[in-house]
Amino acid sequence: MIHRAALAASWCFALILCGCKPSSEFSDDIAKGAIEAQPLKLEGEQVVLNDTQIQCGLQAEFWDAPTTLSSDHTTAHLTSKGRDLKFNDDLIIHDPSSRVPYIQIRGEFPFQVDSIVSTKDAEDKNDKLVEAKVSIKIDNPCFGNVPLMGIRHGNFSADSPVVFHVHFDENAGWHADKLVH
Repeated sequence: MIHRAALAASWCFALILCGCKPSSEFSDDIAKGAIEAQPLKLEGEQVVLNDTQIQCGLQAEFWDAPTTLSSDHTTAHLTSKGRDLKFNDDLIIHDPSSRVPYIQIRGEFPFQVDSIVSTKDAEDKNDKLVEAKVSIKIDNPCFGNVPLMGIRHGNFSADSPVVFHVHFDENAGWHADKLVH
């Protein structure tokens, strides 16, 4: 009986010690948690919108009715109500450079990780590069979570994952601190 009590006490003590210092171990679950833990400031990134979101945004007056500038370029002018949601430039509905409608964003946004694509060591031993398919939360019922576009060959691409720089801090553990282009 005393042996079991001593064993239980030693386990409790070990758990307490483990909880005192963040672990530098890294996995997909840790990467997901680090990316989702806190919002990041984004400057000029692009998100994909679907037809339902575009129509809802039009009804809510976040942008004007679409204008066809040429046979392969259709846009909708962003309004001040749209800027209040942290959209930053006109909505691009059809453009030769992209197969999907998109809009630029600017501000702090929380992330939802849809999938981790890959994890690589960065230059510093306390850093990782995490490629992930992610969505950001737009605080309006028209949008919910919208996919963030990654970069491929210097251009935004809806099919490409976003690359996060994830850093380990002895006091705070793993956290995403920026996007890498």
